[in-house]
Amino acid sequence: MIAIAKISALISVLYIVKAFLYPMFRPVNRRQKQRARRLLKERRSEARRARFQQFKSGTAARYADRLMGSPERLRLQKLIDRLDLAKKPAEIRVEQLLYSGGAVLITLLALSANRLIGCVAAVLIFLGWLYPASELEKKIERKNRNIALDFPGFYSMAYYQYAKSVNIYLADVIRDYLPSANPDMAEELGVMLDNIEYGEEYALKQFKKRVPLHYIIKFCDIMETRLKGYDNISQMEYLKNEVDEFRVVALEDDLKRRERSNSRLQLVLIAVLIVYIAIYYLFTVLDSIKMFQ
Repeated sequence: MIAIAKISALISVLYIVKAFLYPMFRPVNRRQKQRARRLLKERRSEARRARFQQFKSGTAARYADRLMGSPERLRLQKLIDRLDLAKKPAEIRVEQLLYSGGAVLITLLALSANRLIGCVAAVLIFLGWLYPASELEKKIERKNRNIALDFPGFYSMAYYQYAKSVNIYLADVIRDYLPSANPDMAEELGVMLDNIEYGEEYALKQFKKRVPLHYIIKFCDIMETRLKGYDNISQMEYLKNEVDEFRVVALEDDLKRRERSNSRLQLVLIAVLIVYIAIYYLFTVLDSIKMFQ
């Protein structure tokens, strides 16, 4: 019995060591180390972004808001609303001041080294001031372009469903198309789907207000007319022909753009090859001259 008790006590001690002490000293494999390091880096970068965002918000609330006129504030607010960003116009003004301030420091350093380089670097001050707002405008243009390219597919689905039956709910058409939509189009259709809870007419007006593209405005006008009880299938068919033509033109433009890109790449490769051959023959001639000397 004493031997059994000793064995049981030993087993208990070994279990406690395995359960509580071994995990503290157990070696970690390389994959877990990499994952832990990546998580630590993400947390640190997230903390830095949060501190910088807090600094921008505080500076914007105290000083930057006074440095903006009403037209500029309204313009920046429209850009922010279009992208649905959690920002204020004053925060963009803070970014402009920071970029311009950094460009001023670079210009001063360049001037101390060389006056010509400093004059060229002074252009960065102007570019730094324009960068935050122009970046938002580029994002909006890219988003509108992606929506315009994806809209023909959405409209074709809506047209064929409305041509079969007049008792079609717009929300059902949106849900059917969402899985095949690109991210920008899916985001706008998701917002439209949320707005449909307040009525289809309200959702259509908000859609063409957010995305003021030609075909989308015409689509919303046609659908609003249809909600009033008018049978405008002929107008929908006419718009479908326009949208199909736009799709063909967009595909042709994309093909031409790819061809131009390939042509430029081929020219670059040919230029590199010519330079390589010239350098090779130059060294060959120099070696021959040294040999005869």
